[in-house]
Amino acid sequence: MLQQASSAPSSAAPAAPVAPVANASLFGRTFGSFFLVVATIWCVLMVREFREVSVVNTRNGQAANKMWAEQAKQQALLWSERWDQEPELLQRGLAEQEHLREQEWMEIGYEPPVIALQVWQGGRLIYRQGPPELDNRLTPDEQKFESDASWLYVEARAPERDIVVRRWQEVPGDWHFSAQGLIYYARPLFYSLPIMLIVAWILLRAGFSPLRRIGQQISQRSAKDLSQLPPSPFKELAPVVDSVNGLMARLQERLEREREFLLDAAHEMKTPLAVIQLNAESLQQDAPPRPNEAERRREAVLRMNEGVRRATHTVHQLLALARSGADHEAIDLRRLDLVALVRDRIVLSSQLALQRGIEVELEAPESCELPMNRESIGAMIDNLVDNAVKYSPSGSLVRVSLSPSEAGVELSVLDQGPGIPAAFRQKVFERFFRLPDQSQSGSGLGLAIVERAAAQHGAQVRLSEGPEGRGLHVTVSFPREA
Repeated sequence: MLQQASSAPSSAAPAAPVAPVANASLFGRTFGSFFLVVATIWCVLMVREFREVSVVNTRNGQAANKMWAEQAKQQALLWSERWDQEPELLQRGLAEQEHLREQEWMEIGYEPPVIALQVWQGGRLIYRQGPPELDNRLTPDEQKFESDASWLYVEARAPERDIVVRRWQEVPGDWHFSAQGLIYYARPLFYSLPIMLIVAWILLRAGFSPLRRIGQQISQRSAKDLSQLPPSPFKELAPVVDSVNGLMARLQERLEREREFLLDAAHEMKTPLAVIQLNAESLQQDAPPRPNEAERRREAVLRMNEGVRRATHTVHQLLALARSGADHEAIDLRRLDLVALVRDRIVLSSQLALQRGIEVELEAPESCELPMNRESIGAMIDNLVDNAVKYSPSGSLVRVSLSPSEAGVELSVLDQGPGIPAAFRQKVFERFFRLPDQSQSGSGLGLAIVERAAAQHGAQVRLSEGPEGRGLHVTVSFPREA
C-alpha cells in the first residue's frame, strides 16, 4: 500500500518590497502634452504655409509673369514704328507698367519680386531692364532661357514685327524662407505661447484639485477607518472612487470574517483544552491511595488523550480551512493528475477504513490532468473520504469515482451513512456547524474546507441522497480549465 508524506519547508517571511519613488507627474504629462499639441499644430501650419509659398505662389507668379510679358509685348508693338526716332516712348511705357506692377504687389501686402526684362527685334536688343544694381539679391542668368528654383522665365513673341519679349521674375515667397521671414512667422507663437501655457497651468491645476483632495482624504485616515469615500460628482473620478470604496468594503468583509474565524476557533479549542487541563490536574494530585485509583487515573489519561487528539484534529482543520480560504490569485495552479492524487489520498486515509471494516472503492480513468493546487485539493479529498468513512456503518462500502462530464470532470464520493437532510444541505457548509444529535465527534469544518477548496478551482459542490434514499452523495464538478 502506497503512502505519501509531504511537509512544507519553513522559510522566513520575505521582506515587504519597497515601493518605488513616483517620479512621473500626471500634471506634468498633461501640461507637456498640451505644449506638444500646440507646437505640433504650429509646425503643421508652417509646413502648409511653406507649401503654399513653394507651390501656389510659384504657379501664380508664373501666371503673373506671363501676363506682364504680354503687356510688355503690347507696349513694344504700340511704339515699334517710332522707337528709332523716340525711344523714350517705349521706355516710359514699360517704366509705367513696372510701376503699376510694384503698386499691385505692395497693395496686397507683399514685397514686389525682382524682375529682368529684355525686348528684342530682329536679333537686336532695343530695351533692357535688369537688376544688376539691386542690393545684394541674386540676379537672373540672362543667358538661360528657362525657369529654375529661383527665377521664373517666360517669352512673348510678335512674329509679324519680329519682336521677342523675355522676362525673368523672382520666384515669389523666397522671403518667407529667409531669417526675417521665419522670425515673422515665429513671433506670434513666442508672444502667445507663454500666455497659453499660464492659462493651461491654471486650468489644469484647478482640474486636478479633486484628485488631490481624494488622495488627502485617504492619507488622513487611520488604519482602522475603512468607511466609504464620499461619491465624486465628476464622471472621470467616479470609477476611481467606486473602486476604492469596493476595496474598502472587501477589506472590511475580510476583517470581519477573520474576526469571526478567530472567535469560532477560540470557542472550538476551549472544550478540548479544558478537558486536557482538568485531567492533567487530576493526574498531578498527590492524594492518598484510594480504591480504584488506578482505574481513575487510566480514565483520566484516556480523556486527556482524547482531548489532545480532538485539539490536534481541530488545529489541522483550521489550518486547512485557512489555506482553502486564500484568494484565488494567491494559489499556485499546476497541471497535475487528479486520479493519482485521489489514489494517494485514499491510501493515506485507509487506516481508519481498515479499523472499521469499510471498503473504499475507486472508479476512475487511467489519468485526468487538471490545473490545480495539490495541497488544497488534497485537503478537500481527505475531508470527503474521511467524512464518508466516519459516518458509514461498519462493513459498508464507500465509492469514490472520477468521470468526464459536459462541463469538465466530476469527482463524487458516495457513502452508506445516515446522509444529510435536505433542510441542512446548505447550512453544513458553514464553519463549525454540526447536525443536531450527531453521535460522531468532529469540528464541523470538513465541508467548509471542501467548498472553499472547490471555489478556488472554479468547481461546484452538490449534496444529494444516495440510491434508494440512503447515504450521502457528494459531487464536485471541475471545469475543463480551472
